[in-house]
Amino acid sequence: MGIACIMSFMIHNQLTATILALALLSLGAASIALFRKPHESHRGFWLMVALWGLLDGAIVWPSLLQDPMAPEDLRTILGINLALQAIYLPTGVILATRTKALVKGFGWGIIASAVPLAIIDGIFYLRIAG
Repeated sequence: MGIACIMSFMIHNQLTATILALALLSLGAASIALFRKPHESHRGFWLMVALWGLLDGAIVWPSLLQDPMAPEDLRTILGINLALQAIYLPTGVILATRTKALVKGFGWGIIASAVPLAIIDGIFYLRIAG
């Protein structure tokens, strides 16, 4: 096993663990918050955070069961994820500026969920590039 293969394995595992931890944190926090029966805007926020947590977990789960991707392939996927932020963040801002409380909460939930993922994707994208 060469050094490049070991590095690829380490990056794969670190990225998987980081995103899975974020997904579990999102689901846990949202479960507690929603149990407390929050105001409508907060309910929208926590519901969106929970949905993103479910999605993140569902996306990362298969990577626990497969061999690590080649660094070039992983970098491509991270680049696509970063490009998708150009959709997620403006959508979140648009929704957050609406007057309906639930929709406003959805917008803030998108922003709060997308920003940490962008940071994680960006850090790992740069690590693979460097």
